[in-house]
Amino acid sequence: MPSSRLRRRIVVALIAALAVVPRPAAAASVEPGIDAVSCAFSPSGDGLRLVLQAIDRARRSIRVAAYSFTSSDVARALIGARRRGVDVAVLVDWKANTEDDARYARHALGALRNAGIAVRTIDAYPLFHDKYMVIDGRTVQTGSFNYTYSAAHRNAENVVVVWNAPELAGRFLADWQHNWALARPLALPE
Repeated sequence: MPSSRLRRRIVVALIAALAVVPRPAAAASVEPGIDAVSCAFSPSGDGLRLVLQAIDRARRSIRVAAYSFTSSDVARALIGARRRGVDVAVLVDWKANTEDDARYARHALGALRNAGIAVRTIDAYPLFHDKYMVIDGRTVQTGSFNYTYSAAHRNAENVVVVWNAPELAGRFLADWQHNWALARPLALPE
C-alpha cells in the first residue's frame, strides 16, 4: 500500500492533469518540475509526441514494459537514447510480438536488439498488458498507449507522464524488475 504522502501526491497530480483540458491542436508538454504531470491523446499525434519527449529527456536509464511494440518512431527514439549513453531495456509480451502475424513487432524489436538494447519477452501471464516507461528512476510514462503505429495514428489512446516522482517511479520499477526476472531474451527467427 503506498504511503499517505505518495497517495496525496498521486491524487494531486491526477487532479492537476484532469483540470487542464488541452486544446486538440496544442502540444501537450510542460517544462517538467516537481510533481508536474503532462497528458496527451491520440490519434491527433500529441500522444506520440509526448512519449518521444519523455524518451528524449532521459539521461541515465529507460525501462520499457509493453504489450505490443511496432512503432518505428519509438524504436528510433530508444536507439537514439542508447547512442546518447542511456541504459535502455525493453520488456514485451511474448505472444503479441512474436507470432506469425507480428512481423512489424519483430522488425522493431530486432532493430532495438541490433542496436545493443536488451529486449526480453514474457509469457508468464495470459497477457502482459503493461504499457509504461520508467525514465531515470524518477519519471513514469503510462496510459493506454501501446508503442504501435495504430496507437499513434488510428486509435483513441491516452498518455500520462508524471515527471520527477521518484517514489512512484520506484514502484513501477519494482514491478518492471519482477517481470524482467520472469522473462527471457528475445529470440527471433533468422
